[in-house]
Amino acid sequence: MPRVWKGLAFPYQERAGNSNWYEAAKIPRQHGSLRVRIQEQFDTTKVNALKRFHQEFFDRPNDGTDARSAGQITSEALIGESRDVTILLDQATRYPLLDKIKPLSDQLSTLAEKDYAYLLNHLGEFESALLDTKEDLLDPVKTFMHGPQRQAYDEAMSFLREEEANFPELPASEVQPLRDLAAADAPYRGNSVPAAKAAVEKLKAAISALLTTERQSATVTIDEHEAKLRALPDFSKLDAPAVTRVLEKSTDAHTAISSARFVTAIRDRLNRYRAQDYPEQLALLSQLAAPPSLPPQPGDRPKPEPPRQTYVPAGSLRAKCDLPFIGSEADLDLWLTALRSAAAEELKKGNRISL
Repeated sequence: MPRVWKGLAFPYQERAGNSNWYEAAKIPRQHGSLRVRIQEQFDTTKVNALKRFHQEFFDRPNDGTDARSAGQITSEALIGESRDVTILLDQATRYPLLDKIKPLSDQLSTLAEKDYAYLLNHLGEFESALLDTKEDLLDPVKTFMHGPQRQAYDEAMSFLREEEANFPELPASEVQPLRDLAAADAPYRGNSVPAAKAAVEKLKAAISALLTTERQSATVTIDEHEAKLRALPDFSKLDAPAVTRVLEKSTDAHTAISSARFVTAIRDRLNRYRAQDYPEQLALLSQLAAPPSLPPQPGDRPKPEPPRQTYVPAGSLRAKCDLPFIGSEADLDLWLTALRSAAAEELKKGNRISL
């Protein structure tokens, strides 16, 4: 293994062993295994400048005792910082604000590959830009990502996504702070996060009140339809199991509405009850209340089951009327006549109209 001595002024003995390099140099047969590499010298101005940059950029002192150790400490710090920034960038999909530090990540990655001599000799080429970026971008981003602002941001964005379907029912101005925060390219500046946080609390209360009102209204409507069922003469003919079957759809609608998280879901479920479930309840009630057919006698042909009564919701009737709106009693008469005609057509088919 060749022996290597660094520097211009050599110590008398090699540090790794106690052999005398000077004596070894005088022996011709050892010249082939002896190499000397000149070590670059740096004045204290460059070393101190690099240590000062290290302190300002990494917020910790550089404890190097000479040019080589000071440079290596800064190089290792750049490697660590490049790794940390890369980890931040991995979250850019969730936090678009992190896209801004991509150029910084590239610069740190490049510097992390340089040796200590380059850092000492070329400090002026990157010092100011890095320090400015740290103050204007990197530090605010780190504070945001590792502090309470990020939690408030996450909560606001999560609320925006989860409650989007309810927002059309509320004033747009109350939702705007959330949309402003979602569009902000630097949410760590200004008051966009506090404004969104306050908006979330206000919107939670408004949505809760809105859902309560909508549920109550839907429940009243279902209860009114169930009361109509119970008032029918045929309902009193049902036994307990039959009553349960008839009212099952009312129960299902109540359950779905009580757990619905969106106003539109409540309205859709109520419309489905009125247009589909309630007519089916009426049909089932008629079927279960009908007297049982006599058992067939020997030799009789089997009789087909009587068709189930069909109920058509009144809201589904389409009056064939060309009026764009009703603006007078004469218009009302025309529309009612057309509506009566549509209803009559259903009755001629043997259908009943549910109200």
